[in-house]
Formats: sequence, structure tokens, C-alpha cells
Amino acid sequence: MTNVKRRRKNDISTVLMVLALICLMAGGYVISRKKLRMKEAVALPFYRIEMSEVADGEYSAKTYTSFLHLQLKVIVENHKIKDILVLENEGLDGETAKPILQEMIAKNSTIVPAIKKAELGSLVYISCASSALSQSQNQEN
Repeated sequence: MTNVKRRRKNDISTVLMVLALICLMAGGYVISRKKLRMKEAVALPFYRIEMSEVADGEYSAKTYTSFLHLQLKVIVENHKIKDILVLENEGLDGETAKPILQEMIAKNSTIVPAIKKAELGSLVYISCASSALSQSQNQEN
């Protein structure tokens, strides 16, 4: 092989190694961010709410994480969740996890399964809704 061909082959190898290194670093960054977001979501407050003890009314709460800002208003009538209004929803998984609200209304509970492919957002919705309803129990005490 001539020197030009060897040099070109070495240049291509170097470029490929640099690209592989960049891909590995980017992948590691994405994985570490996802782990941090999951830790943050799991650390949110979650309350076990007994709907038979929740008085009629409107209850609001905000839950802000590094990846989603959420504010909800939960409307309760006859110990049932009548509606859940989204007052603020900005960030990752906010829209994708929104169907969880209908599940909460249907089951009359904040304890519902997370939406697939929107688990982080689902946890924020569950935390925010349960925080809002926990205000009812705080008012009674």
C-alpha cells in the first residue's frame, strides 16, 4: 500500500473511533439523566387517600420537578372525583401522561397504573393529585 492509502485508512479509523466515543458519551449522559429523573419522581410525596373521607370541594396542588411543572385542580362531589383540571402542564411526559387523569376519575382513586412510555409524567400526576386531595384531610384536623 502506498503512504496515501495508509494515511487515508488511518484517518477513517480515527474518525470512526471519535464518533463511537461521542455516541458512548451521549448514551451515558442520556441514561444518567433518566436515572436522576426517576429518583426525583420516586421521591415525590404520595398520599393514600380514602375518598370516603374527602369532603366535597375543589382542591389544588402544584408539583414541580426538573422535568415537569404541573398544577391540578381536583373537583370532588359525593366523595367521588368528578373532574381533574390541568392548570399548568409544561415539560417532559406532560401531555403523554395526561390520560392518567381519566383513569383516576374512572377508578375514583389516585392509585392507578402509570401510562406506558410516560412513567415519569404519570408519577408526577399521581403525586400532584394525591397532594391536592390530602388537603381535605388536613382541613379536617
